[in-house]
Amino acid sequence: MKRILFVDDEPRVLDGLKRMLYPYRNDWEMVFVTSGTEALQLLAASEFDVLMTDVRMPQMNGIELLAEVSKRHPQVVRMVLSGTADQEMTLRSVTLAHQYLVKPCDAKTLRTKVEHALNFHRTLENPILKQIIARLHSLPSIPSVYVKLMGALQSPDVSIREVGEIIAQDLGMTAKVLQLVNSAFFGMGRHIATPAEAAVYLGIDTVKALALSVSAFSQFNAKALSFFSIEALQQHSMAVGFLARNIAKSLGQSRVAIDDAFLGGMLHDIGKLVLASNCPEQYQRVQHLAQEKAMATFEAEREIFGTSHDEVGGYLLWLWGLPDAITEIVAGHHRLTVDPELTGTPLLAVYLADGLVNAGGEHEVDRLAALGLGDHLPDWKSQRDAIVGGNRC
Repeated sequence: MKRILFVDDEPRVLDGLKRMLYPYRNDWEMVFVTSGTEALQLLAASEFDVLMTDVRMPQMNGIELLAEVSKRHPQVVRMVLSGTADQEMTLRSVTLAHQYLVKPCDAKTLRTKVEHALNFHRTLENPILKQIIARLHSLPSIPSVYVKLMGALQSPDVSIREVGEIIAQDLGMTAKVLQLVNSAFFGMGRHIATPAEAAVYLGIDTVKALALSVSAFSQFNAKALSFFSIEALQQHSMAVGFLARNIAKSLGQSRVAIDDAFLGGMLHDIGKLVLASNCPEQYQRVQHLAQEKAMATFEAEREIFGTSHDEVGGYLLWLWGLPDAITEIVAGHHRLTVDPELTGTPLLAVYLADGLVNAGGEHEVDRLAALGLGDHLPDWKSQRDAIVGGNRC
């Protein structure tokens, strides 16, 4: 039975949670405490799967508790259930928590979030990687883009659209902004099509606080990670995003699916950044193995790590609360099966775009024929050449 630890300094709030969640007593073992100190003592003494805490509490507040749990018990899924309107506290908690819920929260929503957390938590089998990913509060950014963003945010004349365009040039910044815009604190009720649109939605003050006060962005260490080109990863990711969007359009997919194809394509290889920046020695072995045995990178990753960047990236983006449509694209872009029903999905668009950008698409001829899409290949190759050759990425 999964164990959930609830923390709130107000006994009446805990009593309300107990009553609301009583129907689930046979599914979860639930423990309720009124302080962060007590929560840490319990976590040290026994295992829990999920921590759900308020933010504004006396003595040890929720942010301090989340930070300690992140360091001491990274395997625990960290969730916030709070009613605070303090933006800085919220930004800090969003960067430390995996999911953010707003009070009052009904039983169905809370149960759905927790069950989804528990289900996805089981998808990554490597316990060491699971702990590494759970500790992550940011992903390293391209140094030149990081410097450009910090400079722009110091300018009194910069517009939020300009800031958004800078953020769109970097995978780590894009993922973090999408995490924030999809948190319940911002009451996200609309579909976000691009990183720049997400930044505009948040506003200049929030993005400034995210970058300058909360330090949610960090710089890639090019010297320590000289074997890995973050610039090449960014270029490939943008090429796949643009081409996936075009493929989705040509397949007559919906506006939402087209947008998801772009964002999913842009973020599809973000797991490579996670693995390379957090496990550099092992990732160098991956690169050597792939080169020596002429293996695909994801196959070499599975030999070294027991998992691959698609699963790692999907797991991270799920933890950060990105929409299911995006996490499923990222997690599934190397596990596609031939199914005619996939022609209407953004996952297929990303899979095809990745194959075209990586290897020219020749190996996809049989798969495209099985899906009845073979006639599209010349046009998609032409679009690929225009995107890559025109440095649009």
